[in-house]
Amino acid sequence: MIEVDGFQGESVFNKILGKIPESGLETRKGDTGEPDVCYSYEGILGEQLKNQNGTVSVSNILGVETEEGKKVYYNLPVEYITSAYGEGILVRDNEQEISLEDEEKLIEEGKEFVRWIGDWEKVELTSKYSFSYEQMEKQQELMEQAIENGELLKPQKIQKYEWSKADDCFLLFFQGYLNGVPVLCNEINRQDDLYIPSSKIQAVITEGGIQYLQAVNHYAIREKEPVSLAEKDIILETLRNKYDLAIAEPITLNQMKLIYYPMTTGRNETGHWMCDMIPAWQFRFIEDEIEQYVYINALDGREIAG
Repeated sequence: MIEVDGFQGESVFNKILGKIPESGLETRKGDTGEPDVCYSYEGILGEQLKNQNGTVSVSNILGVETEEGKKVYYNLPVEYITSAYGEGILVRDNEQEISLEDEEKLIEEGKEFVRWIGDWEKVELTSKYSFSYEQMEKQQELMEQAIENGELLKPQKIQKYEWSKADDCFLLFFQGYLNGVPVLCNEINRQDDLYIPSSKIQAVITEGGIQYLQAVNHYAIREKEPVSLAEKDIILETLRNKYDLAIAEPITLNQMKLIYYPMTTGRNETGHWMCDMIPAWQFRFIEDEIEQYVYINALDGREIAG
């Protein structure tokens, strides 16, 4: 049993700044399901982020954004797409191969920052996308043209930036772990509308290090109990039956992974969601550029559907 308790501002700011900042900080009372106090801060971000200017927000979502991160992230040529069974990223004009000096070290440092600031026992990189500064410069120009042509539903202004190779970046996605098991990190849209609080973590790094982080949902373990997993033959039989009954072309599964699937059971007295962390086998296949997933309960071998 876990509680979706949200990220804790005091912990985050003590890590980044060594204290709760005296200026540039705003607080508000948390809404239902949020931490008691939610924070937003604008100012110097401390040594871990090379004393850059930026912002930090702390609630059920943890956001850290340098000025460089703001510039790069909001000009990435990507579109996030979701379906009932999965999600993906559509990259306009395709990715461009880039190289950053000490690339592997930068990614490892970014991964460690994500683990440290989000209070995870472990995080692992699940996917990586690369972008050149020319792509982001083009995206900015396209947005400027759309505004000039009145193509946007709401009028808006954008900040115009100068671009250079120092803006080349990687968009990274991570998966957090509890008790040595990865936690569901894909958005789930169930037909029965049951809320599934998955943990989505994304970050942007440049040659200057991590510039942007957004992490959704923080978990606190409240109870543990031992469980026994069903035999894999039972799991695979469920999978075979599912697709034998489907009227479709053959599909190729390219991943089988044991994860925790957080199934909400209700709210506690503080308004936070409580969840059973169900061990589940996650199967993945790609269809129309979208990663599609099937989840099978690892305890009883039944598909987790909704």
